[in-house]
Amino acid sequence: MYEDELDFTELKYALYARKSTEDETRQVKSIGDQIDECVLLANRLGLNVVKPYLEEAKSAKRPNNRPIFSKMLQDLKSGKFDGILAWHPDRLARNMLEGGMLIDMIDEGIIKDLKFVTHHFTKDANGKMLLGMAFVLSKQYSDKLSQDVTRGVRSGLAEGKSPAPKFGYVRDESGLYRPDDRNHELICDAWSMRTKGDSIEQITKYLNDQGFYREIKSSQRKTFMTKQKLSDMFKDSFYYGVLLQADQTVDLRLLGLDFIPATSEEDFLTIQQMSYRRIKPSSPHRDNFYPFRLMILCSFCNQSMRVAPTTSGSKKIRYLYARCDTEGCERKKKSIRVKVIIDFVYELLKEGLNFTEKEYTEYLQGMKYLSDDHKIAIRGELNTKRGILKRKEHELSETSIAILKLDPKGVIYQQNEKHIVDLDIECKTLTGEIAKLEAELKKSEGEIMSLEQFANLSKNAVTTIQSADAVGKDMICRQIFANWIVDEENVLSYQLKEPFATLLKQRQFLFSRGIKNRT
Repeated sequence: MYEDELDFTELKYALYARKSTEDETRQVKSIGDQIDECVLLANRLGLNVVKPYLEEAKSAKRPNNRPIFSKMLQDLKSGKFDGILAWHPDRLARNMLEGGMLIDMIDEGIIKDLKFVTHHFTKDANGKMLLGMAFVLSKQYSDKLSQDVTRGVRSGLAEGKSPAPKFGYVRDESGLYRPDDRNHELICDAWSMRTKGDSIEQITKYLNDQGFYREIKSSQRKTFMTKQKLSDMFKDSFYYGVLLQADQTVDLRLLGLDFIPATSEEDFLTIQQMSYRRIKPSSPHRDNFYPFRLMILCSFCNQSMRVAPTTSGSKKIRYLYARCDTEGCERKKKSIRVKVIIDFVYELLKEGLNFTEKEYTEYLQGMKYLSDDHKIAIRGELNTKRGILKRKEHELSETSIAILKLDPKGVIYQQNEKHIVDLDIECKTLTGEIAKLEAELKKSEGEIMSLEQFANLSKNAVTTIQSADAVGKDMICRQIFANWIVDEENVLSYQLKEPFATLLKQRQFLFSRGIKNRT
């Protein structure tokens, strides 16, 4: 029997304790309690537990979310540990990907034993079946909890309730936003100052000089205002009464909640228009298309490099280069040919990604976890640009009517005529940007590759890229890659987009073969 053949006292155990910040029910023991009970078990059984103990405050609901857990598995492969000691199997995995990894490592003899305070494990078929069932039950509990929380959040949002913290506001016993007596007036001052044109730096200094801070309840730690936090706040429509979440938009002003805004919708749009005007051209122009924009990063300054053609040689041949124009960058050779990146992609993908149908299922699962923050950002930008467009269209209409009363030969008429042209350009630009954002939101909410598309991209990526034009090369590479980091001559590293990054990382971990990912 397994229990008789294996001398547990000769094995080296990693003690792993995990407490997720998402454990709302607080039914899971604290890390300290888990360690205490594991140490008692180790002493009783005479186990050799390697110090330091491994502690992690991360959720196990999604794979590849726990660096300490991942490092522990690597140490098991290298022989630093022979087994794992934990309070319960759900401390190790609440998702089937990592649960399957552990069972596979047991089958391969990498994990020689598992010990739990609340669960008895044996390395025979029945023991592995029961362990798998424990992982399945943990996943079911986690999924149900997530569904219940999501349902509650949606229902609460419709009533004007949200868990998202807001500067200058607290949530009362019913979950509704009420002014924070200590900070609300300061936040109102900040909006007023920004409307008058004061800089982010000036307003940040003012708030901190006046004693502004927000206290984190879980740690009692005080956080102060920063330029980045303030900049994000000035883009948030909540402060005039429109609360945005990933899939919902709620106007708090229409719910009869006596919501007290920090600014008006008019002032909010004025501030957005100020920012918009700084980054928009005064005349229309057409950008030439060059692939891989914002995907090529300089290894010296970690900033995006500009992609553009350069004429070279006596025959005046035009080549496409990526150039770093970041001020102060120590890079000596400013440019690198884009062909270097393309050749790197060809070499990397020449044997294909060769994902399986099982990995396609994992891809589908990964797509469900699209960042809600991304959706909220798109909805916020859409809300802002629609408001600015409405204001611009009104201004265009008013100016067009008013100009009819002016002398066509006068200076004021000519100035207004130019203003009408500029307004018309801005309205058309905004309309185009709104359409793009709407398309991006629609894509983020539902565009998933079919099994056939996934298989074709997986097996025929190089052939497809080689036969495509510049637009096609750009499109396919953006499906697979997030970026490349280059020095003066070579691609140093790259980052794949999800779910390919996770799928390849997992495959390499299990089989120690496949594409060599240098990130």
